[in-house]
Amino acid sequence: MKSTKVFLASAALMLASWLMFTGVSQAEEAGAPEKVTVVYGGSSWLGHYPVWVGVEKGIFQKHGLGVLFQNFYASSGRMGSLVAGDLDIASTGSISAIALMASGSKGFMTFATQDSYATVEGLIARENIKTVADLKDKKVAAPFASSAHVLILDLLEQNGIDPDKDLTLINLKVNEMPAAMASGEIDACAAWTPHFNNLLNMPGNHLLADDTAFSLYKQYSLGPGPDIMVVRREFAEKYPNTCKAFVKGYFEAVDLLIRNPKECAEVLVKLTNLGMEEQMSVLKDIQWIPGAEQRALMVEPGKFTEGMQRLAEFLVKHKQIDAAPVVKEWVAADMMP
Repeated sequence: MKSTKVFLASAALMLASWLMFTGVSQAEEAGAPEKVTVVYGGSSWLGHYPVWVGVEKGIFQKHGLGVLFQNFYASSGRMGSLVAGDLDIASTGSISAIALMASGSKGFMTFATQDSYATVEGLIARENIKTVADLKDKKVAAPFASSAHVLILDLLEQNGIDPDKDLTLINLKVNEMPAAMASGEIDACAAWTPHFNNLLNMPGNHLLADDTAFSLYKQYSLGPGPDIMVVRREFAEKYPNTCKAFVKGYFEAVDLLIRNPKECAEVLVKLTNLGMEEQMSVLKDIQWIPGAEQRALMVEPGKFTEGMQRLAEFLVKHKQIDAAPVVKEWVAADMMP
């Protein structure tokens, strides 16, 4: 009798284990996330708004995910943490991503471009500087190796100005530019929102050109450093359902930003520390790109990816990277909506 009880107990345990295993397998086959926590690398920059909104409004939770939002000051640090395995998914400026591609790193892939902010980044100058050609012999500032820096290099090239000989190009953080302009330390600078807006509102300043003047913008609708979404390659390969759930939640948050910016602004102020009026002003100038448009931009026909390739070649020409990577080799087509 005792042996019969032991047999039945063992059989029940085996059955329970089998049911648990098959339940997990069926859940994975049905699309349930294999991993329920995603570590995301972001900042208060507008490119990270969809993830913050998705977290605060419970959108990711609806898809079975908990998203941990980790703040980084610079894209370079964020990308370093991603390829090191400390982050799963992030958004980054494309210049830092291209630089990492050019170094040969295969530890990440890109799967979306979420926004266009072409009218809230640009080159601002004093009133007496009427055109880009007037920048000769002047002091011009930008954060080096940034989209603002690339914009200046491109505008100078378009106007036949040598950045090494015809003016003084200064490496300066965007938050230091208002004081430098006010003191006369610099004559012009390239910046992005919200510092861009603050500089424009200073007496005696005006806009020389925004990102729509960038040489790749007309053909590819590409600014000098567009935002992209990136994923750690190992994470994407190991947890495909988790990635799909994240993408679904992410673009639902993008849709909410398009449909109801005021509702989103109410939670975004906790990330940006802006007032509601200023936050709404920033949102007004962003063009969000929904999930339905991603595959056409990134894969077929892939106009955005082609534009990124041209941007990589531009960076080589201006000695920002040594060689242009083949950008399409880093595109994660399987993750797109």
